[in-house]
Amino acid sequence: MGDLHNCRVCGYRWPTPPWGDDGESPDFDICPCCEVEAGYEDASPEGARRYRAEWLANGAPWADESTPHDGLTTEERLTHVPPGFE
Repeated sequence: MGDLHNCRVCGYRWPTPPWGDDGESPDFDICPCCEVEAGYEDASPEGARRYRAEWLANGAPWADESTPHDGLTTEERLTHVPPGFE
């Protein structure tokens, strides 16, 4: 299942698992990096890939300016996308 703390779309490491400790209970929080809402657009690998493609096509911007940037490049962060959602 990979690291439960990582965003299924962009690989951002959340402080708490966006899909819960069981990997099946989304908290519906918004990712500060790609703005995916855990539990909606990332509910399936296909949905996560679709959302990622759109986010990348828009330049992969850091979405929430009030959250400090994690210091990773987009390419580095994407290596942390959980297995099966790449």
